[in-house]
Amino acid sequence: MKQLIHSLLLASALAGPCLPAYSGTIIHRSQHNVQTTAITGIVLDSGTQKPIAYASVGVLDESTGTISNEEGAFSLSIPAAQRSKKIRISAIGYEPQDLEIEQLLATVAERKKLKISLVSKPVQLAEVKVDGKHWKKKELGGNAGPFTLLHNTFTIMPKPIQENLGREHGILIPNGPKQSFLSKLNFCLTSNQFEEVKFRVNIYTLHDGKPSQNIASQDIIISVKDKKRGWIQADLEPYNLYMKQDFVISLEWIAGSPLDSSKSLTLAAALPGFHTIYHKDASQAKWDKMSAAGMGMNVVLQQEN
Repeated sequence: MKQLIHSLLLASALAGPCLPAYSGTIIHRSQHNVQTTAITGIVLDSGTQKPIAYASVGVLDESTGTISNEEGAFSLSIPAAQRSKKIRISAIGYEPQDLEIEQLLATVAERKKLKISLVSKPVQLAEVKVDGKHWKKKELGGNAGPFTLLHNTFTIMPKPIQENLGREHGILIPNGPKQSFLSKLNFCLTSNQFEEVKFRVNIYTLHDGKPSQNIASQDIIISVKDKKRGWIQADLEPYNLYMKQDFVISLEWIAGSPLDSSKSLTLAAALPGFHTIYHKDASQAKWDKMSAAGMGMNVVLQQEN
């Protein structure tokens, strides 16, 4: 809850089975009086040895993480207090890798570049039976924005901007037991200072009231260019997404251009509100939950009568 509250900004204006191959670069530095160790590397497909774009890299259950770029490369600063923990590297369509940080650092200390190989896994799509019933169009979710003083932020400074990648905001969609086909995603950006930003859309089932399994069988990437703000619509129909339960849909920030300075990227929010929203501070962090809140995010779906 505390992390989620900090993610809401008040403003006066719109604002696998096989082991990976290791080699790496380690840079020790002090960041805001906290000793950190920066590790750079690349994430590869174990079979083809091709780079895996937009893989999630982060300290498990901590707010330390990032996303690999289009060439699979990443850089991450590990605080000294987290050296006894694990890093998880994951990507849709691959088995995740959990690596002991101390062991990883010892392995890569004398080498130049960290390489992590992920093993692909088959994606089993759930069988969907569509009969001749009538389908009704519905819009579910939040409508906060664009004129609001409350925002969900993707950028927290003075944290290095590359290490804000992987931050995620989502909203609970009360779909219920009726079968629904996800058609469109609408979201409202209240600030965007980037020439181009990319988001990954994730759709999660629920477990113990928190997002659990991502049902997407492939990356759903949305690109927003020219510092566009306001309401944006993304087409979900090509991804053949069906749900028959309540779910969480989220936006995960995975890329931006340029990433060389402090810039603002925010999503409309509201307090109080009539929905449940979720926030994850980094790619492998725990989820925080806030009830009776609002967000500028909703889905258009076709639902069985």
